[in-house]
Amino acid sequence: MLPVPIETLRVRVGLDASDTSKDTEIEAASATSLALMGNYCDRLFPELLGAEEVFTHYTGFTVPLMRYPITGVASIVDDSGNNISDYHVAANRGIINLDARGEFHELTVTYDGGYPEGGFPPDLLSAFYGVFDQEYALNEGGAVSTAGEISSVTMADVGTVKYNTSAAAAESSAGAGAFLPARSKSLLDSYMRYRC
Repeated sequence: MLPVPIETLRVRVGLDASDTSKDTEIEAASATSLALMGNYCDRLFPELLGAEEVFTHYTGFTVPLMRYPITGVASIVDDSGNNISDYHVAANRGIINLDARGEFHELTVTYDGGYPEGGFPPDLLSAFYGVFDQEYALNEGGAVSTAGEISSVTMADVGTVKYNTSAAAAESSAGAGAFLPARSKSLLDSYMRYRC
């Protein structure tokens, strides 16, 4: 799934909108970008109709879903096949609030959720573009600078700043958002998954 029409991404990488020669690379960079964003935010962004999530040994009032905003709930079924029908949906937070506290061995939720193509909010789309640009450049044989910690600063007449660019420095900073541009991470912070 692409957050924008592929023609938009073709133009973004410097191709004509009708040039299909790099579609495989564009789709790979898009998929990787969405995966990195999803890992950082602990949620899924692209729309999926008929998404299914299974919660094992579930107890509580709130059911946090991975893909939102939620656009529809087809069913909530417990392990005995009983339909749960007394609930409210907090669509933009990805939460189903059960009217009564539930204790289930297994609870299955089937729903529609996520952002459709062309439906990403502007700030989320901007974050995507930052990650996409980086991933596309890497896939095309480019490099992304990952400067590490500052190793020295000389100021006399406003001089040198040296960064530690060793593999060890880059490795020590690796984490959930290590491969996301700083601006994209800042934009994504407000899209982190709600924890119940």
